[in-house]
Amino acid sequence: MTASDLHATPAVLVVTRDPAVLDDLHSLLRARGRPVVHISDLATGYDRARVGLTILDTCDLVGVEAALAELPRPILAVTDDDSRAEALLGAGASDFVVLPCSRAVLSARIAAALKLRERVPGNTPALSDSQGSLQTLIANLPGVVYRCANDVDWSMLFVSEGCYDLTGYAPEEFTSGRVHFLGLIHHEDRDRVRAQIDQAVAERRPFRVTYRLHTAAGACKWLWAQGQGLFDDNNLIALEGVITDLSELRQTKLELEEREVLLETLLAVTETAYILCDEHGAVDYANLAAQTWLKLPDSRLVGARFADLLTALPNELREAVGRGRDSIFTVDHQGGDFEAYHLVMRNVQISGRPHTAYAFKRLTRELARQEVEVWKKVIRLIAHEINNTLAPISSLLHSARLINAAEARDARLDRIIDTISERSKHLGEFLKGYTQFARLPRPRLESTKWRSLIDRLDELVQFKIDAAPEDLNTVNAVDRSQIEQALINLLKNAVEAGGPPEEVTLRLRAHREGDEIQVLDRGPGIPPELLPKVLLPFYSTKRTGTGLGLPLCREIIDAHGGNLRIEAREGGGTAVILWLPRLAAA
Repeated sequence: MTASDLHATPAVLVVTRDPAVLDDLHSLLRARGRPVVHISDLATGYDRARVGLTILDTCDLVGVEAALAELPRPILAVTDDDSRAEALLGAGASDFVVLPCSRAVLSARIAAALKLRERVPGNTPALSDSQGSLQTLIANLPGVVYRCANDVDWSMLFVSEGCYDLTGYAPEEFTSGRVHFLGLIHHEDRDRVRAQIDQAVAERRPFRVTYRLHTAAGACKWLWAQGQGLFDDNNLIALEGVITDLSELRQTKLELEEREVLLETLLAVTETAYILCDEHGAVDYANLAAQTWLKLPDSRLVGARFADLLTALPNELREAVGRGRDSIFTVDHQGGDFEAYHLVMRNVQISGRPHTAYAFKRLTRELARQEVEVWKKVIRLIAHEINNTLAPISSLLHSARLINAAEARDARLDRIIDTISERSKHLGEFLKGYTQFARLPRPRLESTKWRSLIDRLDELVQFKIDAAPEDLNTVNAVDRSQIEQALINLLKNAVEAGGPPEEVTLRLRAHREGDEIQVLDRGPGIPPELLPKVLLPFYSTKRTGTGLGLPLCREIIDAHGGNLRIEAREGGGTAVILWLPRLAAA
């Protein structure tokens, strides 16, 4: 830049340490034919006489407010903190722009600052500015650049060509008064926008407002406007600023928010534990399943080191995470029981920072289901073969009885026939229980009041009821016959557990999401090492038990989308706890 350049067109002083900001400002000012003087420190010397406008980047400078009085006026302050703007204006800045912002907004703010500079007494007008080139620049800016009177209608003194794309009306329709901009603003937003702009003008600070506007075609758009009042001494001359269409951005934001809500909902209801950690291994997010699994609330999980949380968990799990790859592993427990897990790990970028996502899915229940399906196939095969055997035995028995009636009677033959008949009957009853387990039909849901179902049970088994009247009157959609069968099995088990019969209790608690039923006894209880086994088919703690009662109950509850668990009851005995979700009748 030569001395002649400085005298021909007053330079713009750019104070910034950010090369990116300098590049943007330099290119925008060069397009206007404005020489640039750059300094990175407020203590640096410069020729104030040759500077007509100062653009001050306050983002990383210290002591800015104190130095504003020494800088050439007017001053356009660039800040990354909206709350600091009031202090900057109070200290002497003429206007400000908040980063990050688009080049179009920055360009419009620079244009306004240059105009303001030309109105300040004592400053030499910018001789090299071409009014035609300025009009071309404004016409090509996205959105609308405007100047309007601060009257009841905000009558437009000037409005750029972008108003047609934004509103559907031509600029001359506004400047002629045929269309008033205020009248296009949504009636629910109009008073608020007017009040916000009036307050900003009264305080002599820029305003920023967001509102809805009706276009000529009847569409509703979301707009963002930034501007300020123009004053001559203490008199308000006009309002000027820029208006940008936010509709697409707002719609994108709403869609992202809806997807975020959907994702949060899915993560909240899934049984898979999801944990997200930052690059330092600190937990950023843990869903409800993870909080339950780790037995810690979200407030204690977020920010904690994941490695520290793992120290309280089994070695097999820590080793799986340490391997740093997807894997299926098991955790062994005392008594020969185990839990199977599927671990999925992924490296992801969130807000430009590396994160690691962990998903822990329990496979134990799925494996148990597969085991049950195998047993069902075995049962059906056995039932088929034995039934094929029983049919000819029954026929032979009938023939033997006919022969015995026609010839000399033999008491031993009668006893043999009776024994075969008795055993055949017993075998048939035995197979009936097995085939019932293997052929459990899908639930036929019907709206059922718990009171009516429990009253029916009271006629078949002796037990106490622990339930509030409102819980008994709760209605849920269940297969009545299947739930009755499951509860009868559980209540009979409780009676046969060996405790006082009067201590057998059915406890009902209704919740908004579903109903919890507990069957309680005061028997000797089930040893802890046997608890994981009692739900397996064919396993029984009774000498004559088939081992199908509890598995059948679990199948019924699972088919209803619920769950069944068995616990040691506080004070002695056993608690079988059923959870049935709130369902709708078919």
